[in-house]
Amino acid sequence: MKIKDITEWSQRWSTPRGTMEANAAVADGVLVDLSLWGTSIIGVAVQCSDGRYFGSIRATSNVYDHVLEFLKHNHGREVMDADIDMSDVIR
Repeated sequence: MKIKDITEWSQRWSTPRGTMEANAAVADGVLVDLSLWGTSIIGVAVQCSDGRYFGSIRATSNVYDHVLEFLKHNHGREVMDADIDMSDVIR
């Protein structure tokens, strides 16, 4: 299962130019920072070839902890299209 299939990613990203952009090309970027915004939203910073983008990931309560651990373990890697094993969470 892809992480993007079980989470909701930002529709608009803060760009390196300081603007907000819908559908920013962050799929090839690598995860460089995480911040927790409560119990369902994880702030992310993604480094792309043209600079750093900031956005968020919303995860439902039943998968939030699993998604957070996955992101922590994949710091410095591409995560947008990454596979995540949810077999122990989703049945």
